Amino acid sequence: MWKSEGYFESVVWKANKWLDTDDIQDEGLKDGVHHWKGEGKSVETMSIVRHLKHFNRRRFHGNIFPMIEAKSPEDEQWLRLCATCTELDKALSRYYEHHRNGAEEEWEKSKFTLGNLDDLSSTCPCCQDITATFPAFKTAYSSFNVFRLVIDDTDIMLKYKVPRNMRGDLDTDHLFLLPTDPISETIEHALAYNPKHFDVELAREWMDRCDHLHEEACYPAKRVPLPGLASILLIDVANWCVVSASPDARYVALSYCWGQTAAIRSLKENITSLKAPGALLPDTTVFKIPATIADAMIFTRKAGERYLWVDSLCIIQDDYDTKELHLNSMAFIYANSLFTLVAADGSNADHGLHGVGNRERDLTHHEIRLPSGTLMLNKPRAGLRLDSIWNSRGWTMQESLFSRRLIIFDGFVSWVCCEGEWSEDTDREHDYQGSSHFLLTDRVGLYGRLPLWPDMRVWGSLVQMFNQRDLTFERDVIDAFAGVEAVGRPSFPFGFLLGMPQLFFDIALLWQPEKRLVRRDKDPSYYLPSWSWAGWKGEIETQLWDICNDLLYNEKYPLPEVTIEPLIQWRASRLLDTGEDHDIPNLYSQYRAQPETHAGWTKHQNDSTRAIHYSYNEVPDQSLRYSVPISDDAHTYSPKKDLCYLTFKAMRSFFKIGGILEDRFAQQERFGSDPLAFNVGLLDPLNREVGALRLNLDDVNDAPIGDKCELIALSAGLAVIGEGLHDYIWKRDEWALKRWYSSVSDGEGKESHVEDDGRDEWEDIEEDEESETYEFFNVLWIERCGDICVRKSLGRIIKAAWISWEVVNIVLG
Repeated sequence: MWKSEGYFESVVWKANKWLDTDDIQDEGLKDGVHHWKGEGKSVETMSIVRHLKHFNRRRFHGNIFPMIEAKSPEDEQWLRLCATCTELDKALSRYYEHHRNGAEEEWEKSKFTLGNLDDLSSTCPCCQDITATFPAFKTAYSSFNVFRLVIDDTDIMLKYKVPRNMRGDLDTDHLFLLPTDPISETIEHALAYNPKHFDVELAREWMDRCDHLHEEACYPAKRVPLPGLASILLIDVANWCVVSASPDARYVALSYCWGQTAAIRSLKENITSLKAPGALLPDTTVFKIPATIADAMIFTRKAGERYLWVDSLCIIQDDYDTKELHLNSMAFIYANSLFTLVAADGSNADHGLHGVGNRERDLTHHEIRLPSGTLMLNKPRAGLRLDSIWNSRGWTMQESLFSRRLIIFDGFVSWVCCEGEWSEDTDREHDYQGSSHFLLTDRVGLYGRLPLWPDMRVWGSLVQMFNQRDLTFERDVIDAFAGVEAVGRPSFPFGFLLGMPQLFFDIALLWQPEKRLVRRDKDPSYYLPSWSWAGWKGEIETQLWDICNDLLYNEKYPLPEVTIEPLIQWRASRLLDTGEDHDIPNLYSQYRAQPETHAGWTKHQNDSTRAIHYSYNEVPDQSLRYSVPISDDAHTYSPKKDLCYLTFKAMRSFFKIGGILEDRFAQQERFGSDPLAFNVGLLDPLNREVGALRLNLDDVNDAPIGDKCELIALSAGLAVIGEGLHDYIWKRDEWALKRWYSSVSDGEGKESHVEDDGRDEWEDIEEDEESETYEFFNVLWIERCGDICVRKSLGRIIKAAWISWEVVNIVLG
């Protein structure tokens, strides 16, 4: 971090006092230190600093941080520490020695309560430094809040203890402190950085290091093909213009938030002008170039690369045919990039990449100075800035998930790739254990690592991740998810209808609100239906996608835990009066009932249980209960996105909303989450509880208890209770089933509904020695809007209690 000349002097003083020149390999630095020692502080000060700046940062390990801010060795008033800080310093000295010596036993945690701001000594330099860190916690001052410093085995933390009832506005209650000197390989330490500018050479170092260590895991030589695109547009940063190039070209990509910025876009009418050399010079007055794009061009050029891909300029926005091809190929475009520049801290395209070119950043740092060494405050930051605006946007999810390498600007600059994570301000070296399989924690490089079979659990994870994100225009939801669909399409025969896998359409309908959802805008020109998760914004739960999909074979549980059977022939239509229908190939049950060994699959039989299972030849270690046709074409057909109405015949019956069930509130209390959508019981005409619904509500006062509801049966289910991994899912159903059968056999004329707190009774049911089965219908509570029905709530009901019903024609929008 390069500051004033006084700062440089303290750096040189530290070099003089602490560096053994016999250990310095850089001859220029060694000569500079000798020269300074002999002749005192003069113009050579700046010469030494220049050597320090270019000295290998990993060998020098950040020692250019001054141990103190004294301007000379004689100025040592800062050593007058208060009693608490003296003990703290002694503990840190022991801690450093403990790790330097490589002690096998774990460090015993030490805690030092420093008091509130009023308690900290005004004369102790360490207390003064701690006081100066207070703005970093971003909360109001209170005398109830105290500082505490904790020395854990591998972390040093400064905590700001706030009473529980005052934590609402607290950004974080702890910050990490990193020593500026290297201690050991197990202790992270701070590195020097320029508070105004980012050194692009470091980015080149990261890229070279990734190439060397990770080889093709992060940048494979083979590019992903872009079907339908014989060429792509790129920005030539040498000639400052748009050019046509091969999809196999080497290029950098940019990921950023558009926002509402009025900026240049490629259109049919201006593309010729944009291809003229010099058209995109940063200081051009012909076109308004957003700051983020201008800075990305400068960065790409300084990094020694020729081409940059930016969506607004490399897709002709009003050429709708090619635009759709690009949207479907978006994940592949980012997967093919050399690396992706991420403007993580910008809410719009004019934010810029701070620290690049003439756009300075303003990074502040906080030091805590002690005789044992200087500690640098380091706010915990995930490499992908999970709390950033960029990470909250719908369009950017596919850009982060499928890029293999990211350079992230969020004030500081960091590198994230498939197998590592590095940052400019610390020696943090998070190297991941390489895996060819998808993990739910993965955030980059997913192309090529998603399952090659139709895994509804993974698909549900991607949908959940996406649906919480923000879109400027809600109608863009399917376009923003198109790249994810394109990557998943080879694994899911017949592709997707509005984000819903067609092969498992019955199961895809079983999503639930995790928290209260809101309907996406009802654009008259493009209607988003209520039956798809894409028609709603917020946190959804897809647990039943995993549980009710019986494709995966588990040797410990050879029989499927849950089996779903279709009841409905689904058809999707574009408009109500056109007659243009699409038969939805909801064929999972046919593949299960009439198993055949499709191309690329192998059939197996368990020697002891004689159970049949299959494996896909490219993934021989994953067993499945039946095989499905897998395509190697990443762009297999999916129906058009305007097929938004479902037309079908269904069984209909009427029930009544019962009391509020407590299970979701217990979950909310256990995990300390925001209010969750909750469940209510379903009552038959005799007020017996026969099922449950998940309401799209988070306030119990809004529950329509006692209201009559129109239910349609979507699919039938059979659960084997006591034979699976998810028995807890069926506990309430099992209890209700037993109570219902008991009331029927006893001939009760009327049974009171079980009150809200009946959980103790059904949670503690002892499982029978032999497994029981539970038959049910998945039901949808529909609301009628003229001739159109819309989804209101989803739930389950005991199949035997579905007595009075009729078949009706339904149009579900």
